[in-house]
Formats: sequence, C-alpha cells, structure tokens
Amino acid sequence: MDIKETGKKLKPFAPVLSVALVTACVAGSLSGYEAPVYAATQEETPVKKEETKEKKEEKKTAAKGSFDLEDGVYKGTGTGYAGDITVSVQIKDKQIVSIDILSSSDDAAFFSRAKAVIDKIIEGQTLDVDTVSGATFSSRGIISAVKNALTGEKDNSTTGQAQSGQTAAAAGSSTSVAKVEDAAAYKDGTYYGSGTGFGGPLKVMVEISGGKIASIQIVENSDGSDYISKAASLIDSIIATQSTNVDTVSGATYSSVGIIQAVRDALSQAAVNGTSDTSQNNNNNSNNSNNNSSSDDNNSTVTGTVPYKEGIYYGTAEGYSGDVSVAVVIQEKTIKAILITESSDDEAFFNRAMDVVKKVIKTQKTDDVDTVSGATYSSKGLLNAIKNALKQAEKVTNGESIDEKPDLTELKELIEKAEKLEEDTYTETSWAILQTRLEDAKEALKETKQTAVDKAAEKLKKAIAQLESKDGKDEENTKYVSGTYEVTVPCEPDEDEDFEGYNLTMSVTIRDDKIVAITDITGDGASDNDRYILKAANGTSSIKGVVSQIIEKGMSEDIDTVSHATCSSNAILEGCKKVLEAAERPTDTEAE
Repeated sequence: MDIKETGKKLKPFAPVLSVALVTACVAGSLSGYEAPVYAATQEETPVKKEETKEKKEEKKTAAKGSFDLEDGVYKGTGTGYAGDITVSVQIKDKQIVSIDILSSSDDAAFFSRAKAVIDKIIEGQTLDVDTVSGATFSSRGIISAVKNALTGEKDNSTTGQAQSGQTAAAAGSSTSVAKVEDAAAYKDGTYYGSGTGFGGPLKVMVEISGGKIASIQIVENSDGSDYISKAASLIDSIIATQSTNVDTVSGATYSSVGIIQAVRDALSQAAVNGTSDTSQNNNNNSNNSNNNSSSDDNNSTVTGTVPYKEGIYYGTAEGYSGDVSVAVVIQEKTIKAILITESSDDEAFFNRAMDVVKKVIKTQKTDDVDTVSGATYSSKGLLNAIKNALKQAEKVTNGESIDEKPDLTELKELIEKAEKLEEDTYTETSWAILQTRLEDAKEALKETKQTAVDKAAEKLKKAIAQLESKDGKDEENTKYVSGTYEVTVPCEPDEDEDFEGYNLTMSVTIRDDKIVAITDITGDGASDNDRYILKAANGTSSIKGVVSQIIEKGMSEDIDTVSHATCSSNAILEGCKKVLEAAERPTDTEAE
C-alpha cells in the first residue's frame, strides 16, 4: 500500500507503474463488397551502428497508411493451422486502427503467440510482415484474413494440419509421432540430434555405450521449464525400453514430441547399419537452422586436438548490452557445437558476431580469432564466453569440481542483523514488511542459484533500510533527514551519442547519513532503454553496477559508470546528488 509523506520525505514502496490501455472495436459484416485498390507505405529502418559509447536509438516515425477505403469495419477470413480465422479490421482516415479476432480453430497457446503480427501490421500499416516463429500457420492465417478484409482476395490455401509433413499447431511442431523400427544396435559414442518443441528448436545429446542407449540429455530448448520438465520424464522410458516408440507426456505434448524427434535424429547417426528407419518421421529436423547455435556439419572434415574430457561446458562473458552465455560441446577431442544460451545484444549485430563461433569450430582454437568488424563487443563477448567454457572443461579434465555453490555470506549477515532488531522500536507496517522479507531470505538459503540468493538479500536489505521509528524522529546530529525520496532526472545524449533522450525516475532511501537503497528505477522513453537502465543499475558479470557501488560506499561520489550504459549511469548518479541536496538538514540559521 503506497503512503505519501508531506514535504520531501516519502514512505517506502512507492513504485512507479506503467499501465497499458488496449482498445477494441465491434465487428460488423458487409454485403455487396467490391475489392478496392490499396497501397501501404512503410518507413525505412535506419541502419544501426554498434561502435558508439552507447547503443544508438533511432526515433521511430509512425507509418501512415493509404488504404483506399471508407471509414468502417471490414470482415475477412484466412486459413490457419486447424481451420478458418476470421477477423474484423477497422479503417479510419485510410489507416488500420484496430484488428480483432472474431473466430479461430487453432490451438490457443500458438494462436496467442501468432497475434503478434497484428501489432506489426498496425505499426507498419502494411501486410508485408514476417510470420511469428513457432506459430507460422496461425500468423499467416491472420495476415491472409486481414488481406481478405481489405482487398476481397480469398485465401485458398490448405490448413497447416493438412499440409504434408506438418502435424502441429506451428510450423515444424507436432503433437504426435509415428512409430518406427528402431535399430538393433548402435555404435558407441556421443551423438547430437535436433527436434522441434513447443517454443522452437530442441537439441539433445545421446550417449551410446555397449551398443545401447546409456543416457539422454537435453542441451538446448526454447520451451518453458515446466513443459520441458514434464516432457523429460519420457527419457527414462526411452532408455528402459531402448526404443523411441514411447507415449508423449500429457500436458507437455509438443515438448515430448520434440524430444523424441531429437533422439531419433541422434540415433540415426549411431545406427550400426547407418540406414536406420529412426531417421524417418523426424521432419528433417537435423536440417533445421538456428542462429543461436553453430556446429560441425561434417564430422569427418574437422578433427580437433582439444585436450579435454567429453561433455558440455558453460561459459559467460560480457557482450555489448549485457552478458553472453554459451554451451560448448566437446566430443572426441573436437569442439562439435557451440550453443548460445543467453544474450541481450541486438539480434542484427549478434548474428554478425556469430562468425567468431564458426571460426572457432573451423580452427578448433580460440587464439588468433579476430573479432567481427561492426559487431566488436558482441563478438568479443562470444569469444570470451567460449574461452570461459573451455576453462571449465579444463577443470573437469583435471578432476576439479565445477559445482559453484551460491555465496550465502551477505544473506546470512543480513538475516542475523534483522533478527537482532526490536519490534517495539518500529512502526507496525515497516516491521511487518521486514518479517515477510526475513522469511523469504531464510527460504533463499536453500537456493542453488546465486541470482535468487542475491535477490532475497537485496529485498531484505531494503526492508531493513526502510524501517521507520515509532516516534518518527530523525537523529538530531545527522547531516541528512532520513527517509525515502523520489527523484526524476533527464538522460540526454551528448554529441557522440545518438538516441532519444528520456527521463529516469527512482526512489532513494537515506539512513544515518548514508544512501542505503536505490529502487524502482524506470525510464519514460523507448522500451529499448530498459536494457541500458538495467545494465547501469546492476552491471554485468565483470562490471559492478552503479547501485551496488553507491550502496557499498553509502554515497554517490567516486563511482565508476558502466560502459555502454554511460548516460543511464550518470542519470542515477545525478539523481542521488539531487536527493542528497534535498534531504540536507537545514542549519539553525536557515531554520530561523
């Protein structure tokens, strides 16, 4: 519950929220419709350059439509995955102002994803938009329905379900797989296969020992953790029966099929006769391309001398906009594949940076691999992440443990500090908040991930900092009046930067002449700014964010800004400076 204070002081927990308003129109039907002639214009997208102190942002200009139609609501039908999709399109001043779905037979999960094309059509005022990956047929049906509404052109295509090789609600996805005749035996070794799950590409590693399936591990997937966890239960069935003819898992059908497809793809490479039928009915998933991975397409042409134990190793390094994480697959002393598991860098630059991955696989080494011109930071981040993964491989080979347990030191200290506080000293509301955060912190002691531990520590630290005394009196000898202050400062580009300026708002808490918490940091500009605000505040794996630096020192002086988030860093520092000026206790002379 937000509580306002008079004057400069504000109570805790006063977040700034953004509310999105969505409008809808009521569909109508038309009779005697004649197809009009129309055209749409779309603003050109400016070419971005990465080689600046901060990522450049181009001011978006809204596209203007020129649809030669009278104002009104038009109805159209297109062909989706399972059947017809019917939409209503509202035209006003020759522009598309809204598109509503009237009916659809497609799977709800995929159809919800496909509706992203609606925003693209309205934003660009054009039907020349890309379909949604993982929901191709549904999104194509929406586009066709809008086109039918505006031009009268009918969609005579067949449903995705009826098209050859497609048995799912999204291109490449499936809800069932045909039974196959598994090979009698397999060649020992480790093999990798691809399939298509609920969210997209899915890759597995299959280990064969003694001619039998010994283990199956999912190394890459785009599905939600709940779905993949459920679907993974069928792996035990495959190993137990030595067959891929197993039932899919209820509630995780698409993920189940993706796993089966990927395992069959891997087994097709391991079959003793080399022509096992397991290669059939996998929808040619071994040929699926994915910009987030790179592998050796011809195992016989690349032979490595990597002196590390076989396995999958993980590494993280700083890219352009944030951390880049990779998984490096080593088999037979060869780097077989490098999978990108996490990246916040711009897709266009990152795709260009992927050249370094191809070079590493081709040369089987990370030395003397040049970064990619025009994507220097992204490619350097990729290269360093690969190097860190290989360091992990070296540790495993040398018998060292790579199990990194979270550091609980700070969290335990905060818990101890909170437990020593006395309830009678503080207000009921602030004490209740502290007790909630304290319980959460104790639960976080069981966490295995450092991020979860750090999050619990941050919340407990904030709750301690924002405790309020019952008497409401501040310490008389302090320079600053304790409390939580909200401040807004501009973030304007300098002459070397090219992005649209915005205002940054945050809450700063002062206790005992120190800044003890900086929260609710938001920007009112383009959503692209969010990544820079987050990077400036929290830093990366190799750079401390300005918030943690300020909290450690208690003041905002002599703080290093975060590279590629300089403006946001300076805005946070400027905000703290303004808060300290506003919170400074007046002298006796000033008071008089």
